[in-house]
Amino acid sequence: MNRYRLRANYEIQNVDSRREGGTVIVDVPMLSADELNYGLNHVKEKLYKENVYPTEIGFDIMSLATMVYLADTRIERAIHGQDSWSREIELEIPVSNVDLWETQICTVERMLKFLTGDLWKIELSSRTWQFSKPDEIGEKSNKYDEVSLFSGGMDSLISTINLMEDRKNTLLISHAGEALTKNAQKNIVNKFDVLYPDVLHTWLDLWMVFPRDYIPEGGNDNNTRSRSFLFIGYALFAMTGMDNINELLVPENGLIALNVPLDETRVGSFSTRTTHPFYLSLWNELLEGLGVNLSVKNPYWNRTKGEMAEECKNKDVLYETMKLSFSCSSPGKARWKQLSQQHCGYCVPCLIRRAAMHKAFGDDGTVYTETSIYEMQNKNSEGMGIQLRSFQYAIDKIKQDRNRALFYIHKPGPLPQVDEYLQELADIYARGLFEVDNFIQDNLAEEGSNNDL
Repeated sequence: MNRYRLRANYEIQNVDSRREGGTVIVDVPMLSADELNYGLNHVKEKLYKENVYPTEIGFDIMSLATMVYLADTRIERAIHGQDSWSREIELEIPVSNVDLWETQICTVERMLKFLTGDLWKIELSSRTWQFSKPDEIGEKSNKYDEVSLFSGGMDSLISTINLMEDRKNTLLISHAGEALTKNAQKNIVNKFDVLYPDVLHTWLDLWMVFPRDYIPEGGNDNNTRSRSFLFIGYALFAMTGMDNINELLVPENGLIALNVPLDETRVGSFSTRTTHPFYLSLWNELLEGLGVNLSVKNPYWNRTKGEMAEECKNKDVLYETMKLSFSCSSPGKARWKQLSQQHCGYCVPCLIRRAAMHKAFGDDGTVYTETSIYEMQNKNSEGMGIQLRSFQYAIDKIKQDRNRALFYIHKPGPLPQVDEYLQELADIYARGLFEVDNFIQDNLAEEGSNNDL
């Protein structure tokens, strides 16, 4: 196990490392021939093309997000984590205003610990390299009405359809570290080009993936816990280059946003917190502390995925484009059946997705590797029934006493002690579970009747 200290460096061309005591110090090159690494120069060019000119504070956020994502994906938990889980990670980030950032370091460290489960320490230095060159900056564009994250999943698809139907010119912010996600995003945007040719839906994607074993002795970690930090950081970076928009939309249904552990075994690695209300509130606390007139909002925090689909402002478009979106947590499992990557049909995101489409449409045009709920319930072939039984366990507890939801919603993290708000969160949790339960029961009944024929 190693403790790591990663330092963003604007004066070297290659990774450089040394060991001091029990800490491995790694200098990470941010530039190559005065151009930003890790896809950031490409992003800068695309933003400037749209007359979006991020500020130095914006770039501070982007460089911090880049270093967090690097550390999270290239320091392997199984090797360097305490009990194969919590890692000790130090980052040194050169920023434009050290005094300003120092007042917010506690918020950043708290946010990262909550998000990834690791022990983070952030130190600051003065950044002399300037992101913005005066001769490159023009007049900022005000042609957009909204800025929204666009993951290529079902929730961001619904949100974007709603924005298009409302004739909102939208800047869509995406990140991808592998081809499947990027293709989903690209295919949906191409479809929108045909369906909404007269409404702006400009897609700005960040392709950021680091070479394997990029950090000496670090290994490689395939988790995506810090992806939302990079995702949101990228969007806020862009928004500092705009004058007329100060609210970032982070569309996520309430059940997934809360992500209450379905059973007692799922408190750790299963319980990601990428859009949890507490996490988003820490972003807003950080932005306020930095004096940046921006905020982060999940407009669907009090809707289930099925309610989002049912209330979509153009359900025909949703059904038509739905199969292009991607939700599965582990599409590579299809290889076990000699199939190309696709939705497995039985992970937690797939079950919630299928339940949502069942509620809104009664059927689903997505191709799934496994579809039979009966087999998932009665056979543990390849472990495909584990997630279903976790749902059934959670559903049964709420059926016994719906008031338990008010207790369970606190498990993933802190929540404001406002009775009306807590009751609404408890309701969304219960409605989300019952939505999945209706899907399960309807499928079991249909499969049972078919077996009787």
